[in-house]
Amino acid sequence: MLTDQPSQLSFAQLFDTLPDAVVYFRAVPDEHGQVVDFLVEYANPNGQDYLEGNYQSTIGTAIRHNARRDPALAERTFLSLLGVINTGQSTEEEYFSPVLNEWLCVSRVKADRGVLSIIRVTTARKQLEAELQQQTDQLHDRNVLLQGILDTSLSNIFVYEAIRDETPDGQPGPIQDFHIRLVNQSASRDTLTWLGADPTGNTLLKAHPSSRQSGQFNLFCQVTETGQSIQVEHYYPIAQVWFNTSVARLNDGCVVTGVNITAQKQAVLANQRQTELLNNVLDVSNSGIIAFEAIRDASQRITDFRFLLSNRASVDLTGKTADEMVGNTLLALFPGNVESGLFDLYVHTTNTGEPGRTEVYYNHDGLDIWLDIAAQKLRDGFVVTFSDVSVMKRATRAIEQARIASERQADLLNTVLDNSQTAISLHEAIRDNNGRIIDFRAVLANKRAMTMWGALADTVMNRTFFDATTPEQQAADFPKYVRVVETGEPDLTEFNIGEEWLLRLTAKSGDGVVISNIDITQSHQLRQRLETSSAERQTIIDTSQTGIFLFTPVRDAHDNVIDFRFRMANRMLAAYVGQQPEAVVGALGSTWFPGYKTNGLFDAYHKTYTTGETQRLDFHYDADNIDVWLDIMSTKLGDEVLVTFGDYTPLKQLQQRLEASVVDLKRSNANLEQFAYVASHDLQEPLRKIQAFGDIIQSQYAPIIGDQGADMIQRMQSAAARMQMLIKDVLAYSRVATKRENVGPVDLNEVIEEVLENLETAITDKNATVTIGPMPTVVGDAPQLRQLLQNLLSNALKFSRPGVTPHIRMKSLTVRGLDTGIAILPLDAGRLFYLIELQDNGIGFAPQHAERIFQVFQRLHNRSHYAGTGIGLAIVQKVIENHQGYVAAESKPGEGATFRLLLPVES
Repeated sequence: MLTDQPSQLSFAQLFDTLPDAVVYFRAVPDEHGQVVDFLVEYANPNGQDYLEGNYQSTIGTAIRHNARRDPALAERTFLSLLGVINTGQSTEEEYFSPVLNEWLCVSRVKADRGVLSIIRVTTARKQLEAELQQQTDQLHDRNVLLQGILDTSLSNIFVYEAIRDETPDGQPGPIQDFHIRLVNQSASRDTLTWLGADPTGNTLLKAHPSSRQSGQFNLFCQVTETGQSIQVEHYYPIAQVWFNTSVARLNDGCVVTGVNITAQKQAVLANQRQTELLNNVLDVSNSGIIAFEAIRDASQRITDFRFLLSNRASVDLTGKTADEMVGNTLLALFPGNVESGLFDLYVHTTNTGEPGRTEVYYNHDGLDIWLDIAAQKLRDGFVVTFSDVSVMKRATRAIEQARIASERQADLLNTVLDNSQTAISLHEAIRDNNGRIIDFRAVLANKRAMTMWGALADTVMNRTFFDATTPEQQAADFPKYVRVVETGEPDLTEFNIGEEWLLRLTAKSGDGVVISNIDITQSHQLRQRLETSSAERQTIIDTSQTGIFLFTPVRDAHDNVIDFRFRMANRMLAAYVGQQPEAVVGALGSTWFPGYKTNGLFDAYHKTYTTGETQRLDFHYDADNIDVWLDIMSTKLGDEVLVTFGDYTPLKQLQQRLEASVVDLKRSNANLEQFAYVASHDLQEPLRKIQAFGDIIQSQYAPIIGDQGADMIQRMQSAAARMQMLIKDVLAYSRVATKRENVGPVDLNEVIEEVLENLETAITDKNATVTIGPMPTVVGDAPQLRQLLQNLLSNALKFSRPGVTPHIRMKSLTVRGLDTGIAILPLDAGRLFYLIELQDNGIGFAPQHAERIFQVFQRLHNRSHYAGTGIGLAIVQKVIENHQGYVAAESKPGEGATFRLLLPVES
């Protein structure tokens, strides 16, 4: 036994100090040498506790035959010990002892004739291992859960770890690449699909080589080195996708989370492109376009409108920038909308949804402009489209003024002729194929001539000279008419019909003759007649809306543009072919408008597309069953051509008709003016002859003709004198009717000085007082203005009250048209005028005659009291009209008269 020998005792004492239990089992053989049991031959103190607690054995007992607590355990121990003896191989096992309530680790090794067992209590280690296993299992479950969360995420998640070079001193160097330590399924799938590389276990630059050029690698390095997280939007051209990428540092690396925002980005970009397209469409429109929203009070009543949007044309027309308008209110910037009535129109459109349309002269808020306005409801507000039609208005006004002036001239000349005591008729020559005059046809005759012809009047006007006259008249008069036309020399003939003496003057007029028959005996019966003729003229009362369409080029195999395709078209364009816009969009321009390929429009659009130059043209489109006049503008927009057009066909047609009418009126007026000139100027010679004959009769034949004859001669001379004065005034009126000839600056102070010198004798005779204030310098015809002022001042002297010293005052001031108190055209309301007032203290006239006095041959007093022909104030009226001004008179009987003249400050 170990305890019997000193060396063993010493060895046993060594085992006694060990913390583990040590037991030596000696093999017990039978008579055949087979081991049948093991005897406990040694146990250190811990070993003895182990034997006692586990086997209830002590030193010197056999484990099989003395096992009292757990025979099965004793048997298992025997077999383990036997195995070591038989094989010589050491064993180690670990098991839980329910008896000791401990985990034990038993090591067995063959020693001499037995087995040495070392038993170590491993309960603490087993508990630690159990705890570690539990923690490992929990960590695994958490990792599985985390991986599941990452793999089900729609975001791409990468975990990168920096790959660095070491510096010579062993410190981490710059980042050369990144290990891909973790990726979720979404990231792995996208990387494999787009880059053809599996990111698992790979590096960033191997899986995505272009990341260095795209800046992605530098971004990851920046976050890893600085620790500052970054969020950016990144575009991957190879996959044509957008990601919102968040990068945050994790240890010596970073976590990258990418959310695919391609759909949102495409929507934003599409919206931006659409917005840009709409803004471009709005900005190239010729019309101003502004969107408003209503501002309401607590009772939901609209009190104002707020600007939401404005295009470039609206900025140009209003003089306000888009920044000044958008967000501001309508009445804050343009309070004149209330007075002009536009605010009520907009309120009505917003509340009822009914479109509003008007044409208004807007002279508020620093603007002076004619506008064509259309309002359309939009949500709780409206969109207004407006165009500057001032040029059209001025053109219409000029044409209308020309028409009115021409008609007044025609009326005036007809009035002069029809009130003349002379029978005047115009006859045009009828020629054969050789140009020889073979007859004459009456084309015009005044009332006196019609009266003279009597029952034959209708016959003469509807038939030729040879058809309406006797052979005797033909033989006497036809050669004279031919000679006058061919030589231009007038023919003067005296003849009588019964007791009525006539003086006939035949003068050339164009390719015909004017025949004037003066009834000498009836000259005092001159009466004024007024015959008016006028024709209604149609005016433009509406303008079309702007048409808009967008053309995309269509190319052939050689990349030449051969047509354009509608990418956008509005209702105005589609209406020309009787379609909705949807039917036109996508079709070729030549499909709906084949004529545009050959009428020059295609070439204009092609030039805009190839050169980028904006084209603006007035175009007559007469093809494809369409006949319209268009104001077209084409502008290059990206790789397309934007076309806007306005249809001004009604205005063009009106203009053509008015121009034709004006030409006709001018031609007619020219004939009438020449007619009046010949009738007035060339009649002076026979009048002088009449007066000369009368003087001879009075001086040489007075005894023969007696008192009655002398009285008749005196009456004839008086009538001839009045006729001479009438002819003089008609010639003066005819001269001013030709309008201004020498136009330039005229100092009215100098003109009045000349007039006062001319009237010096009359002023002295009347002992009159004339007070003249400072007068302006105007642009006009000096002789005409001198005639005007002389007529007014001479009238003021002539119509003075008997026994009352005449007092005449003139003054001048500058006023705006609407402040004058005189009826003027609406377009002159804002125009500046010189107001010249002439006031006298004469006999005056009844207010109802204030307009009549300016008519030709109108007299308010008997010529025996006040001499004159009744043309003086008509000349004043004509001179004022020639200078685009106005004249008005105010008076009461016995209280004098005031004449007010308006002359434009700027001609």
